Amino acid sequence: MSEGQISVALLFSDINEVKEISAVFRKLGIIPHFYEDLKTFWAGTLERIPSLCIVDVKKMSEGDLVLRNHPHIASEKLPLVFYYTTNTEPLLMSTHDFFHLGVLKKTDNYEAPLRTLLTRLNHLMKLEHENKTLKSDVQLKHNQIEKLKNENLTMQQTDQYQSMVKSVCLQLEELRGETDFFKAIENVFQGIDEIAEFAMMELSFNGQKLISPLSHVQKFRAIPSLWLGQACPNGIELFAQNMATQVAIDIMGGDLVSLLIKGNLTRPDKIMFIKAKNDLFFNQFDWNMLEAYLNGFYASFSNKLISEPRVEKKFSSAFQAMSFLDQFLFGSTIISSEETKLNKKMDYRLIDLDLTNLVDVILKKSSNRFFWGKFEKEFINRLEIQSRVDFRVFDFGVNHLGFLILAGELDSFFDELKDFAAKFSYWKYFEESEGVLSQIVKPKVTMVPLSAFAYLKSVQTAMLSANEKVADKEALAKLKTRELIWGKETTHEI
Repeated sequence: MSEGQISVALLFSDINEVKEISAVFRKLGIIPHFYEDLKTFWAGTLERIPSLCIVDVKKMSEGDLVLRNHPHIASEKLPLVFYYTTNTEPLLMSTHDFFHLGVLKKTDNYEAPLRTLLTRLNHLMKLEHENKTLKSDVQLKHNQIEKLKNENLTMQQTDQYQSMVKSVCLQLEELRGETDFFKAIENVFQGIDEIAEFAMMELSFNGQKLISPLSHVQKFRAIPSLWLGQACPNGIELFAQNMATQVAIDIMGGDLVSLLIKGNLTRPDKIMFIKAKNDLFFNQFDWNMLEAYLNGFYASFSNKLISEPRVEKKFSSAFQAMSFLDQFLFGSTIISSEETKLNKKMDYRLIDLDLTNLVDVILKKSSNRFFWGKFEKEFINRLEIQSRVDFRVFDFGVNHLGFLILAGELDSFFDELKDFAAKFSYWKYFEESEGVLSQIVKPKVTMVPLSAFAYLKSVQTAMLSANEKVADKEALAKLKTRELIWGKETTHEI
């Protein structure tokens, strides 16, 4: 946002300082509004929030009015800067416990500090504008989904196939708790008699090829991965859509319906192919409505998967998690005493997910890139979508995830995590997924006592056990080699 779009409010007791500060703003093309008392300032800023307010620290209270009680300050919407002099500097102590943008000290030349302040303000306003745009986009998608849901519920049933669109959408609505978009699709499409076959292809994480999801349902047709020859960073480009369509026709036959599923990219993320059992279904079913609904349906999954885990959901580091666990064994520290009192009222349990087996597969496929960041984010987000249990999680290296849950939900979450981890599509996060489809990843889920020491001991024990198994395998291999050599030498002597 340019400086010409900035509105400034001044609340001062010294009119001479107001003139000097106003002169600088006028030079920059900004005409500030001056308030002499807190009452008029209060009313003016309630009606319209300025881009910047510079308040003399001496004017923070007036009669029954106290600046910190201003509604827009409580909601952190009023951008404040406090002006002070050497004599009034002690009054700044009262500004430390609520939100403001900084301070401005009396000086003979205000141009330099005000320019710096405006630069900072412009940056903050730019970030705020971007945040509002993102929220608006999310709300727009949400409104589109709600609109489609309402249309599906209110649209009159004109014939069998029009009614079927509503039925399919409603079935998908019931599966919003699935861990991913495709699992919901295969569950519904498998049960539609009029669909003979269906297939789906999606961009790999690097955008260089189209891959087919792994499925065991009878009606799904897997299409071999297609190298595109060039990356598609903005979604499936037209040439890639044509390539996928031609291959799908070769495999599934003609008269295919293709649905383009778009997420947050400019182009579609996925392309779906459906083969109808009869011409009536092919011609009369409202495929456009289904495609529009699937776009909104997919967006709801996509937004959840790409979002960063919330602070209250994931510890910032293993160190923070260990400190949190230590509170239950050693008690609070001075800094964390209040937090500890709150936490000790909660009866927590600790569960460890050992992904060493996955790491072993990654080590075996050293030339096959693994998308670490996407794996961790989507693993946690998918689990949160599916699970009804509120949990906190932290990573311990790349092969251990720790989960904190309330004691009353231990049994349900323990079984849920085991099932989720066993069925998770780890292969999807390898660049060359075909090479790991046959690899079975077997994560281990165990309970651990609620302390940093116990968790470290558990992880160390698991590591030593894994190393011993590796050592045993190497020793066995050496023994077999010696037996083979000895056998050859014996045969030679005979």
